[in-house]
Amino acid sequence: MNVARNTPGVLIISHGSPRAEANEGFTALVARVAARLGLRDCLPAFFSIAKPDIPDQVGALAARGFRRIVLMPYFLYTGQHVTKDIPVVLAECRRRFPEVTLEFLATLENDPCLEDVVVDRLAPLVNPQPELPSDGKAIERRSYEIIEGQLAGLDGISPAAGKILRRIIHATADVSFARSMRLHPGAVDRGRRALAEGKPILCDVRMLQAGITKVAGPTLCGIDHDDVIAAAREKGCTRAAVAMEKFASQMDGAIVAIGNAPTALWKVMEIARGGPQPALVVGLPVGFVGAREAKLALIESGLCYISNTSPRGGSPVAAAAVNALAMLDEEE
Repeated sequence: MNVARNTPGVLIISHGSPRAEANEGFTALVARVAARLGLRDCLPAFFSIAKPDIPDQVGALAARGFRRIVLMPYFLYTGQHVTKDIPVVLAECRRRFPEVTLEFLATLENDPCLEDVVVDRLAPLVNPQPELPSDGKAIERRSYEIIEGQLAGLDGISPAAGKILRRIIHATADVSFARSMRLHPGAVDRGRRALAEGKPILCDVRMLQAGITKVAGPTLCGIDHDDVIAAAREKGCTRAAVAMEKFASQMDGAIVAIGNAPTALWKVMEIARGGPQPALVVGLPVGFVGAREAKLALIESGLCYISNTSPRGGSPVAAAAVNALAMLDEEE
């Protein structure tokens, strides 16, 4: 079997157990991970006790034509097996398969997602259920108190950026944004300046436009305009992307807000290459196809941005970011 030279095979490594049920459970986990990643060549391997072991599976992937193998230790902590024992095994594998590059990843230690799992499991058992407030302001206050508790230890973020982050988490009930959000160093200042000057906010979808409730200036969306619909049909592309083309003449110095369509974000970056420069791009499209890739490209584009590095996003997230920007001036 021939595989692309840069395509890695993947081994996920467990310690191994004398209990067959435990090993079968791990093998089933690896199969589910492979299915979710769309990988055909993602194999389980056991460091000790059980088979197949690491050399067996490295040899299997090498026989399939892989010249690069990524090995992920399914270990909670970086103990002796990870720091000493497995590297000895990998050294032997490198001797036996000199044509193969082996990349040994870090353990799960300190992964914040594990902390989330522990908190989610314990919270219903240890947190008393207080009487729920019925007043809207009281509910909001309590929500932000909970958010503050969830963000304990968060540092390295400016107060203004923190307010944007907290509003996004409030809008989504998703604390993972604390880890995935990225703000250009000039995002807050440039966004506030554009709002103060009454520059338009160009939105990719109506839901986002409707969610921007704290801004006095114009919010524009062309996704359902007849000429946009016709052009999208003719070009065989999305209406959201065509709408960004329609608004290109108004893009210079404006805020562009993308909460749904990665194609619209790609189009904004295309327009900005040698063309009008938005003051700020709130690039938070959602989805499994192209959303993360578009956001990573935005972060590297040189444009001023508020974005994140995961598939998560959506119109409520983008609206929350824009509303938070507008509210900074109100609060001051």
